[in-house]
Amino acid sequence: MRSVTTPVSRRALLTGGAAGGLTGAALLCAGAPASALAPAALQVAGSTRAFALGQQRSATLLSTGDLAVVAVDVEGGHMVGVTFPSGASTDTVSVRVRRAGADWTAWSDLPLNDSEPDPDTAEGRRSVTASDPLWVGALGTATVQVRLPRTDVADAHLQLVDAGESSALDTRTTLASPSGTKASPRAVPQPTIRSRAAWGADESLRQGGASYSTTIKAVVVHHTADGGTYSQAEVPSVIRGMYRYHTVSLGWADLGYNFVVDRFGGIWEGRAGGISQPVVGAHAGGFNADTFGVSMMGDYTSVAPSAECLESVARVIAWKLSMYGLPADGAAYLTSAGGGTARYAAGSTVKLRTINAHRDVGFTACPGNIGFTRMDTIRARVAQLMSAATGTAIDAKYAAVGGAAAFGAPTTAELDTPRGDGSYRFYTGGAIYWNRVTGAHTVRGEILAAWGRLGWENGLGFPTTDDSRAKGGFYNHFQNGSIYWSPATGARDVRGAIRTKWASMGWEGGPAGFPVTGDSRAAGGWFTHFQGGSIYYSAATGARWTTGAIRDRWAALGWERGMGFPTIDDTPTPGGKGWYNHFQGGSVYWSPATGAHAVRGAFRETWASMGWENSWLGFPTKDEYAVDGGLRMEFEGGTLTWNRSTGQTTAKRK
Repeated sequence: MRSVTTPVSRRALLTGGAAGGLTGAALLCAGAPASALAPAALQVAGSTRAFALGQQRSATLLSTGDLAVVAVDVEGGHMVGVTFPSGASTDTVSVRVRRAGADWTAWSDLPLNDSEPDPDTAEGRRSVTASDPLWVGALGTATVQVRLPRTDVADAHLQLVDAGESSALDTRTTLASPSGTKASPRAVPQPTIRSRAAWGADESLRQGGASYSTTIKAVVVHHTADGGTYSQAEVPSVIRGMYRYHTVSLGWADLGYNFVVDRFGGIWEGRAGGISQPVVGAHAGGFNADTFGVSMMGDYTSVAPSAECLESVARVIAWKLSMYGLPADGAAYLTSAGGGTARYAAGSTVKLRTINAHRDVGFTACPGNIGFTRMDTIRARVAQLMSAATGTAIDAKYAAVGGAAAFGAPTTAELDTPRGDGSYRFYTGGAIYWNRVTGAHTVRGEILAAWGRLGWENGLGFPTTDDSRAKGGFYNHFQNGSIYWSPATGARDVRGAIRTKWASMGWEGGPAGFPVTGDSRAAGGWFTHFQGGSIYYSAATGARWTTGAIRDRWAALGWERGMGFPTIDDTPTPGGKGWYNHFQGGSVYWSPATGAHAVRGAFRETWASMGWENSWLGFPTKDEYAVDGGLRMEFEGGTLTWNRSTGQTTAKRK
């Protein structure tokens, strides 16, 4: 049982009302963990070359008929695969190689890749049809032959991946050790997991930031299906080759798997985003959300994974499941996103196990026929590891971020939240909160203080990420929004449609920059001001962006109480001479020569009917003003005058 002693209030912990009170930004920066998305400490050069099999200048057609053999002379490379940008009629291609002065290798059958991003994602829309990759080792001067249906030759490309050098790799690891506090749910110690830096990830190959689910519900076990002849020294090169193949050749955002386990028992960080986070991978089409993928390096169709490999697979699964309070023998209800390899149609909710083979969710032989027979062995070992665990998920997180050296000493016992839907513990360096849906995450400094002012988990919900580096600051995502902090702006919350809009613009790295206000009420909606402009939201208009002189003019006219909410984002005029925004009560147009001016009512209707700024009137040069009998507006090419008696608007050239 956790302590039932009445705890020091969380407000007191923030304001220093108890020993170990927190002190704002200093704690946010001091000892903060490096971002999971930061560039690796070591980057190793490599390359990818594509050879069009249907072009004689890059390939030689050796045979025809139903099956064609195409030969390509190459220099260098370590891994090969075949891509089909327009799709393929086959489900398997075959490859063999001959190095200079050597005999041909045996033909290797490469099935079409059956791991894939979910189809409704940007990553999925970029993805191309391709075979599994094949690790062949250093080729030097060689010839590669590809055997495939004749009808597929014209569209096929041989992908030759050079994984780069593999010397002097950074093999530092992040470890989690068991704690002596016995509480529920129990957490398994983190095994040794080698970082992306350790295998030499070139972070410039990643396309965009990581995507996250809200939780983890299950794991999917794979094999890489590319042979198991690599040496222990070659492991980093093999992973780099897969990474290049997935990103450069297939168009994916990152390596598809969350973790890779080699035949010697080494566990390696796969897709970026944080090993403890619910990072969405590209390993099980239709079921990438709410799962993580662990792939055994090798082809386990007709040979068994090593005992060392199976033990490490079980250890990394047990550790991550325990962080999210999941049992080894539990059930998971997942909703399919569909896709070409998914076993279940999009929208289908399926009852699966907590620990699944890839073939349980997709039309695939993965993790190989022999590999599949070891699934019960993996499940049993995971259950054994979890039954022996004595620490909590919060203990495991504390150890994973560096324990007392990085996060300070505990200042409270582990306590239940008032509603009983989670637990937390405060330390001199921040707090760790756990919920069964979100897992355990760190919150620190001014972000922690702001979250407390907003009602803790009863306001923004539980944290869904650790405190993480932003471009010039830090952030935490929560179930109901985010808090971003920078030295210039402080800690500010962003929520709902405004947060979604800001994210689509690139978060703090886009034109908006950091928020300078929290989520705030407007007259009939909400707004957040940012360093670079503002996003306003109403139910009628959605979330819209306005900035610069247009925003300033709208503000001068009373914001949403004057001209109403913006109905579009700030938009360049078709001719590229200026910018405009439409509001519920009019428009604001700007050009470098004229500045920003509001156009409303009859003036706006008449000007629009004439062709807006592309008419002979051009851009407005002066807002409406009173004249005898009505109102007038001035434009570059003339004036519009509205007659109060007749209601007519008259255009006049200069």
